[in-house]
Amino acid sequence: MESNDLLKDILAHTATSKLKQFISEYANDHADFRNVFLEKFSPKPKPKPDSKHKQPEEDYPRIIKKAFDEGESRSHGKYRNDYYDIGFDAEAVSNKLEPLLDKARYYLRHDNREEAICIAQNLIDTIPDYWDENFDYEGDVQVIYDEAIDLLEDILNDEPTTEQMELIFSWYERVIGDEKHNYMGLNTSLEVLENYFAADAAGGFERVLRIVDKRIAISEEYEKQRAVVEKIYLLEENNREAAADQTIEQYLFFPDVRAIRLKRLLTAERYDDAIRLLQEGIQIAREKKTIGTVNEWQKELLSIYTRLNNHAKIVEITKELFVEGKEQRACYQSLRKLTPEDEWPDMLTWILQILSEKRYYDTGELRADIYVEHKRWDDLLQLCRNSGVGMIRKYEKHLRPRYPKEVFSIYLQYVQQQATITDKEAYKRVGQTLIWMKSFEGGTAVVRELINQFRETYKRRPYMMKELDRVF
Repeated sequence: MESNDLLKDILAHTATSKLKQFISEYANDHADFRNVFLEKFSPKPKPKPDSKHKQPEEDYPRIIKKAFDEGESRSHGKYRNDYYDIGFDAEAVSNKLEPLLDKARYYLRHDNREEAICIAQNLIDTIPDYWDENFDYEGDVQVIYDEAIDLLEDILNDEPTTEQMELIFSWYERVIGDEKHNYMGLNTSLEVLENYFAADAAGGFERVLRIVDKRIAISEEYEKQRAVVEKIYLLEENNREAAADQTIEQYLFFPDVRAIRLKRLLTAERYDDAIRLLQEGIQIAREKKTIGTVNEWQKELLSIYTRLNNHAKIVEITKELFVEGKEQRACYQSLRKLTPEDEWPDMLTWILQILSEKRYYDTGELRADIYVEHKRWDDLLQLCRNSGVGMIRKYEKHLRPRYPKEVFSIYLQYVQQQATITDKEAYKRVGQTLIWMKSFEGGTAVVRELINQFRETYKRRPYMMKELDRVF
């Protein structure tokens, strides 16, 4: 066998660990070999050739594609060759891609930033081509994408050279408009890199501004609003106040943009202008039926009128918030404090009328608490009776001393109704209610009679019998 063939055969059949051990030991004893080996395989950046673009050390897109190909998983149909769902094992793909990140960090440790940048960019560029959210349930592959962005961000944070900054920025300009990056990141976004370019890259402000303007032009409403706000801050940070004002005026219909104008007016203590701004915003929000925005602007108005100590407007807006159903309990407490005692009966009548008309969450309990506060016991009993046994139980400490027969009667009707339901949970409710009914005067005798009736009527229900056994 020729020496070359023998060498190939040895390399093919010798364990990697043995080869590593041999290289390490031989390099320690032979300086010439060590120098040649380091020159050939060193991760440190090599002298740049005449060509402008350095060739990557490996075909990274191919490696990434291979990770997805080898991580492919198939769901079988009824027959052997019938595949109805072909995807990838996200954890397996992630495990195959992690070594690329490790390699990028390896190059960084040895000051070869260009190769590390190349690896990170290829991961960001290529992963979305093969990724499918339907198979990455835990975000394993998304984490790799995020870490590649983090790696570029670390380089940008660590005083990159002009060439390195341009290498990242020019690449970013090419890829940022591609929809495949939308919502690709799990905990970060490719757009975070934009923060570094405006101030540090050559022509950075104008180039970033073009990117943001393009985003505004092509985005749907939510993303467009985000891009407009980004543009305003970019203009402000670069002392383009007139352009920022113009942008605010142009997109004032966006709530987040209106909030920026509001903050400016409040800082300048221009309260009349701020009030008009908020009133216009409330009108727009009502037309769009975005009640949450209406509520936020009303709160801002309330805050301004509180600063101005305008009692009439404070009451007016608090009543509006109460009617809208947001934080009604807090609004009630505010109205209680704001209303003079001689005007309180009329205010209370209005409040209870609104609560009876507007059945928002917690309305029943708020009405009940108001009845307790004002000792309107008949109203409390009627409300709890209509609301069900849960409300009776919750407010029993107020009702039982005043209406013991009525409360007991409600429990009696409830337990008889629950007994007709064929359900284990209903049986438990029957047993629990009977136990509680025993605490009423004369309740024990009624409960014994009920149990005798139930044992006869529902004798074929062993689980009910078990619950009845617990009563005595």
